[in-house]
Amino acid sequence: MIDAEVSPSLEPLLTGLAGCGMSVGTAPRIRRPVLTSTHLLMPQLPDAYAVQRAAVAHAAAHLRFSPRALPSRGLKPLSLAVISAVEDARVDSLMLRDCPGIRAWLLPLLQEAVDPHGLSFRAMMGRLGAALLDDDWPDDNYWIDKARHGFAALRTCLYDYRAFRELASILANDLGQMRVRFDANDYVVPASYRDDNSFLWDHGDRTPPPNAEPLAMAATSGYQQAEPGDDAGEVPRAELTDELSRTYYPEWDYRLDLARQDWCTVIERAPGAQSLPRGAAEPSDLARLGARLALPHRQRLSRDRKLKRQLEGESLDLDAAVTVMVDRRLGLAPEPRLFLRPARGTPHFSILLLVDASASTNDAVAGTHGHTTVLDIEKAATTMLAHAAAECGHRVAIHAFSSDTREAVNYFRLLDFGQPLDAGARATLGALAGRFSTRIGAALRHATSCAMREPNPHRAIVVITDGEPSDVDVFDRDYLVEDARAAAQAARRAGVAVCGVTIDAGAAPYIRTMLGHGNFCVADTARALPAQLSAIYARLVSN
Repeated sequence: MIDAEVSPSLEPLLTGLAGCGMSVGTAPRIRRPVLTSTHLLMPQLPDAYAVQRAAVAHAAAHLRFSPRALPSRGLKPLSLAVISAVEDARVDSLMLRDCPGIRAWLLPLLQEAVDPHGLSFRAMMGRLGAALLDDDWPDDNYWIDKARHGFAALRTCLYDYRAFRELASILANDLGQMRVRFDANDYVVPASYRDDNSFLWDHGDRTPPPNAEPLAMAATSGYQQAEPGDDAGEVPRAELTDELSRTYYPEWDYRLDLARQDWCTVIERAPGAQSLPRGAAEPSDLARLGARLALPHRQRLSRDRKLKRQLEGESLDLDAAVTVMVDRRLGLAPEPRLFLRPARGTPHFSILLLVDASASTNDAVAGTHGHTTVLDIEKAATTMLAHAAAECGHRVAIHAFSSDTREAVNYFRLLDFGQPLDAGARATLGALAGRFSTRIGAALRHATSCAMREPNPHRAIVVITDGEPSDVDVFDRDYLVEDARAAAQAARRAGVAVCGVTIDAGAAPYIRTMLGHGNFCVADTARALPAQLSAIYARLVSN
C-alpha cells in the first residue's frame, strides 16, 4: 500500500530535477527508497524530510544518467552491490555538476553512514560512498584509496558508464580476493537517501528495453558458490579439510622494527580428504608427468671432510688449540686432541620440502599437454627429489602451505619424516589443491618447529614457491619479504639450514633478500623447476 502523504514540494522537485513527472509517496516495510518507472517510494521515517529531499535528487540522477533494467545474469550478488555503489557515485557526481547546491543535501547523509574502521561489506560500501563523493574525506584503507584514485581518473568521462562498470568489476574482484563476506539477504545500501538499486537491474522477471546490452563482467567472492561452468578461481572455504591443530607465531614488522607476538595463526589440516581441483592431474597422471621431466641427481654426493680434535693428523685444529691455551691459563690439564684428519663421506640430512600451494600455482604451464599446472610440476619434482634423497640415506618430509590472511595459514603434512613414499603418500600429494595466498614467513616458522623435532643435527628446509610472498591483508610489497627473511634467519640460528627454489624469472631481488646469497635457485619457467631443485639439493648436501 502506498501512502501519498509526503511533503507537497517533493513531486515538483523531482519533476524539476529529472525533467519528467512522477508520483512520490511512502510505503511500509521498505528500508530504503525504491525507484520504479512511475513512482519513487520512501520508507516511513519520522522527521525524514532531509532524507526524502536527498532521495529525490538521487532518483533524478538515476532517471537522467543511468541505464535501466540491465540484465544481471552472470553477476554475483557481491558484484551487483559494488557496481551499483559505483553507479550511485557516478550519477551523484553528474548531478552535482549541474546542481552544486545539492552537495549540502547529500554529503551529511553519506558521512552519517560511515563506520570509519569497519571492515564488513556494508561498512566498506559506506566508506566507499563518502570517499568517492568527497575528496577531502579521510580514509587510509588501501582498497578505498584504490577506488578513490580509479574514480578520480575517470572524472573527465563521467558519462561513460562502461568505464565505471569496468572499475567496479575490478573493485568487486578485489573484495572477493580479500574474503569480505557478503550476505545478500541482510545487505542494505548504507546511505539512507540512496535507493535499493532495483531500478538498475533486470533479474529475469521483466523484459529489458531494446537498448539494454548485457555486460558480462562477473567478479568472484571466495564465499559464493560457483555455478556450473563458472570459474570461481578459489576453492570455497567449506572444502578445506578438518582442522588438526592451531599454533600462533610472531610476524616481523620491518617498519616498526618489531616482532608482533602471536600475530599469525598456523592451522594444520589433514590433507587426505581433499578433493582434487577441477582439471588437476590425478596421481597416475602425475607419475607420467614425472617420467617426462629431468630426474634430480641420484648419485650419493661425497667430498673430503676434516675430522676435528684428533690425536694425530696433517694440520692443526685451531679451535682445539684455543681451548688448550685457555686450559693452560686456568691451570687445567690440556686436551691432547689438537689435529685435523681428512675423512671421506657425506653426512645424512633431514630435509623438509615446503611446497607453496597458493591459488597462483593453478596456472597452466605452457608447452605441456592437457591441464598441467605449476602445482603439478611442483608435485612431480618434489616427489622425485624425495625419492632420490631417500635413496641416498636422507630423511625427507613434504609439507605444503597456503594462507588466507594472518588468521588462517593452512599447513598440510603430506609426507612426514620416516614415512615411506608409497602409493598412499603419492595419492595424498597428488590431491593437494592450490588455493588462497603465500605467507611464507609463518609457514617457515612452523616448518622450522617441525624440523627441530628431528634428532639429526643436519636439518634443512627447502622452500618451493612460484613467486613473491603475498596475502590479501598485506599491501606493503616488502612486508612479507622482510618477514620471510626474519623467519629464515631465526631458523638458521636454531640450527636449520634454509634454502629455496622459485619459479619466477624476476625473482632474484626478493628471493636473495629472503634467503640470502647462495641459498636459492631461480627457475625461469615451471619446466625448469626439477633441474633447479636438483641443483639446490646438491648444493645443500655438499656444504
